[in-house]
Amino acid sequence: MELQDLVCIITGSGKGLGLAMAEKFLREGARVALWDRSETVKEIASIIDPAGERTFSVTADVRDEKQVSEAVSRIMGRFCRIDVLVYNAGISRHKPLEEMTVEIWNEVIDTNLKGAFLCCKAVAPFMKEQKRGKIINIASLGGRTGRPGVGVNYAASKAGVVGITQLLAKELGASGIYVNAIAPGPILTEQTRQYPPEVFASWNAGRTIVKDGLPEDVADAAVFLASRRSDWVTGVTLDLNGGILIH
Repeated sequence: MELQDLVCIITGSGKGLGLAMAEKFLREGARVALWDRSETVKEIASIIDPAGERTFSVTADVRDEKQVSEAVSRIMGRFCRIDVLVYNAGISRHKPLEEMTVEIWNEVIDTNLKGAFLCCKAVAPFMKEQKRGKIINIASLGGRTGRPGVGVNYAASKAGVVGITQLLAKELGASGIYVNAIAPGPILTEQTRQYPPEVFASWNAGRTIVKDGLPEDVADAAVFLASRRSDWVTGVTLDLNGGILIH
């Protein structure tokens, strides 16, 4: 198994991509801290790990520095180390520019970008002490191209995640900490399935591969970046979009 006994934090793991990654990481032998704003994350942990031996659930708001610090401390208390952080928590509040309020802007920026900063800051000292760690930030195709279906707040936040990833890869590399990002294109989740098929198809305009993107595709990429197979990879944003974006 690729992640045997590694302690992995996955934020936003109550549903969608985060839950898919949590389930995949467990199958690969990891011990997983599921982190979400919703209390339902406790029930989810009990479902995917009935014995409760390899999971730990925390309910915390990634936008709040005190809550983030306390959550990381609780995870350390449970597992005594942190090997991997997957910053997946994120929201989208799409409005045209003229209708975008400062409140809606801040809500998305604080969750998607400020939260990434706070979580990276909180785990870095523990990874430095271990002289090893891996941080995986979930960005988006929307932060690479400004694709249809996202607002300026979301695009800016995810572009910022790419910037944080590149800077921290340089700053933390000497401490044995790898920092990479994954930028998924449109993924079929319970949220995107609520849209009409023609809307989802419009988001995939230009895709060169017929297959739709699935949560499992992102989970597989995250396993690679969390494992020793990626020990020569840092500062990279891995584009997963079926060929919508080809550099």
